[in-house]
Amino acid sequence: YNENNADNALKKADELINFYLTFREKNADVSLKLVMLGGGQLPVEIPQKYKDDVIDLGFVSIEDKHNAFAACTIFCNPSYFESFSLVIMESWLAKRPVIVSEHCAVTTNFALETNGGLWYYNYDEFEGCVKYLLDNEDVCQKMGQNGFEYVMSHFTHEKIAENYLNFIT
Repeated sequence: YNENNADNALKKADELINFYLTFREKNADVSLKLVMLGGGQLPVEIPQKYKDDVIDLGFVSIEDKHNAFAACTIFCNPSYFESFSLVIMESWLAKRPVIVSEHCAVTTNFALETNGGLWYYNYDEFEGCVKYLLDNEDVCQKMGQNGFEYVMSHFTHEKIAENYLNFIT
């Protein structure tokens, strides 16, 4: 998320936090924390009973960002407007599955093409995606591995240079 309200609206940090809070209300038995990285203030007021479960790390070093990816169970990119999504690729390099908004054709296509994650259209589908991945650790690991293999086969420096040279010739 970002301190600029327009950026928050585009990245949908507010939607993710609201979906998370609704998830916790409806699934009190599930232990799940939401860790946010980036700048600015959280775009949604967190109820007191969830203050310890929504962790705002703000801007972090690159090393800490990669450690956060490695430590997470699921990475969620709720943005409606992405042209690529570097953070999804970073999540897959850490072999973590993704959950993305179906409102973004690019990220939905990445999840579909790779079988590296799931997508949702609304809260009910978001809840289903989260529950499914939490309840199916083997699927969660396989999706993370699928994403990793996709990044390694399409986006290494060597592969990009090869594709660029092929395009030019």
